[in-house]
Amino acid sequence: MADGVHSGDLRFFLLPVPKGAEVYGQPDGTTLSLAAVAKGFDNAGETRRILRDYDFRSAAYRSYRAEDGSAEVTSRLIRFGSSVRAKWFVQGMSMGGTAFTVPGVDGARGFLFKPEEEGETGQLIGHFHQGDVEVEITVAVKGNPDKALLADLMKRQQKRLSTGR
Repeated sequence: MADGVHSGDLRFFLLPVPKGAEVYGQPDGTTLSLAAVAKGFDNAGETRRILRDYDFRSAAYRSYRAEDGSAEVTSRLIRFGSSVRAKWFVQGMSMGGTAFTVPGVDGARGFLFKPEEEGETGQLIGHFHQGDVEVEITVAVKGNPDKALLADLMKRQQKRLSTGR
């Protein structure tokens, strides 16, 4: 990574899986096509157009369950043609839930989805960009999610994108 531009296999930049965690799918992560990324959004056709306009380059994701079963985490990265386009993509994201800022990660936004009833699954979703890469991290836990868990994951993801470590 040089001057905010990431090259090579984007899966390299995914958050490492913690020791003892169970990976869903490919252990090294899975690459995604533009069409596959667009399908993950409510309006796939419009999203496909936006991804093309923002010069979509590549995408990857990995999901895992923590060793103790307390959380399921999905990290998704989308590389664009420039840092500005990645920033625009993040700024254009909207979703329900309760929005909050994520301390320690510049420009990051988080969204809290509390479970409707006790014992159900709650969710946190965080977005930010690092250079030409948009990041989305989703954390699902039983009960009310702790925002600190998302903040920690996002800080680690930002470091990985910044340093490769």
